[in-house]
Amino acid sequence: MNLLAWFKFPVGDGAFYAVFGFVFVFLGITLLILFFTLFGMVMKRVNARGENKRQAAREKAVAASPVTHAEEGIPPEVVAAITAAIAAYYEGEQVKCDFVVRRIKKI
Repeated sequence: MNLLAWFKFPVGDGAFYAVFGFVFVFLGITLLILFFTLFGMVMKRVNARGENKRQAAREKAVAASPVTHAEEGIPPEVVAAITAAIAAYYEGEQVKCDFVVRRIKKI
């Protein structure tokens, strides 16, 4: 007694197409994962090179620029405190900012 006698479609073709579809989708997703993983690795390397160049330029600029010139009457401690406050603010915001205090004037 055949229990699938009422089923008019050949099961072999349906199973083949289902397995083919599963394999096709699985391979497609695998290729996308590999592509984006490799793309991420390349971008990390490119960003690291750019960051190294920016860091070198930053160090060069800091070494080239003299210490900030304060207006007469402003003690160096106040200049250091203002610079530290600005640096702490930007660090709290988690923003990369390459600032240099060039001049402090009383208003």
